[in-house]
Amino acid sequence: MAELPHVAILCGGRGVRLRPLTEQVPKPMVPVNGRPMLDHVIDFYEARGIRRFTLCAGYRADVIREHYADAGRPSVITISEAGEDAGMLRRLWALRDEPFDRLLVAYGDTFVDLDLDDLIRRHEELGTPATILTAEITNPFGLVDETNGRVTSFREKPVMRYYVGCALFERDIFSEMTPEMVDMPDGNGLVALFHKMLGDGRLGAYLHGGLQLTFNTHEEHRRVESEIGSYYTYSENQ
Repeated sequence: MAELPHVAILCGGRGVRLRPLTEQVPKPMVPVNGRPMLDHVIDFYEARGIRRFTLCAGYRADVIREHYADAGRPSVITISEAGEDAGMLRRLWALRDEPFDRLLVAYGDTFVDLDLDDLIRRHEELGTPATILTAEITNPFGLVDETNGRVTSFREKPVMRYYVGCALFERDIFSEMTPEMVDMPDGNGLVALFHKMLGDGRLGAYLHGGLQLTFNTHEEHRRVESEIGSYYTYSENQ
């Protein structure tokens, strides 16, 4: 088995569309089946042998700090606070002096049934500084390209790939980050980093075909509660 990475979990989101659930807690701490979504994410990686986590907190970091202060878990969990207004890349930049060789970046509001060993194998096979997790989605529309009013292509409900919100980085990823990227708000800096690397073929992709659950609205939250319950039931019966 390949050496397991340090896991950084981005969990500073405000979850504005989930209010009032997020008035007192950050989005990853919203309960899903009676426990914070962040608990489910950490449980998943602990079950695969991960023992080092950094929670990159922001909004209501105090709630996360208190919850994991004495959690009785087998892993070492540290809290990193880069400020409530820090973008995703600044939260990762804050970890540049931490002792690890490889970093798996996950989102605290997204549960992914990831085949971690296979991701690491693919990442090493590609030899890229970063490999992002992708998944397929069928666009429900016919997509049209046109030039000067003339159609140049028509694709009926094409299958496309999108970024799931998980990436595996080598330590030298920090040398790719510029001050301008680090200062960008929200996820813009991370996107800029990806654009810089894809320009010369140094951004790898790993196709994930399993479960992925996230929520931004109350309706999506109800759906995730149902689906994560089904996931646990299925896992226990295997």
